[in-house]
Amino acid sequence: MQALSARAPRLAAKPVSRSGARSAVTVVCKATTVRSEVAKKVAMLSTLPATLAAHPAFALVDERMNGDGTGRPFGVNDPVLGWVLVGVFGTMWALWFIGQKDLGDFEDADDGLKL
Repeated sequence: MQALSARAPRLAAKPVSRSGARSAVTVVCKATTVRSEVAKKVAMLSTLPATLAAHPAFALVDERMNGDGTGRPFGVNDPVLGWVLVGVFGTMWALWFIGQKDLGDFEDADDGLKL
């Protein structure tokens, strides 16, 4: 049994002769068999069980581990580590804020260029 495919028709043109005149363009329709379509679908469906059975690896979350890849914010699995991150960020920001006061208000284009 044959069925027409839903693909767009291809245009087949004969080669141009030496005189430069083009030959007529014909439309070619290709009939595909139902068996080839079924074979493609069976091949695609055969991979479905393997896809569904391949579960992602679950991370082992333990107190000894550092929390990488466990879905915790910044990999912090201990509250003390969160406070360390906040403390280091706050210290660096405070040092920058205090240090930038000496640079001036930058009203002139050459402000801040002195050594």
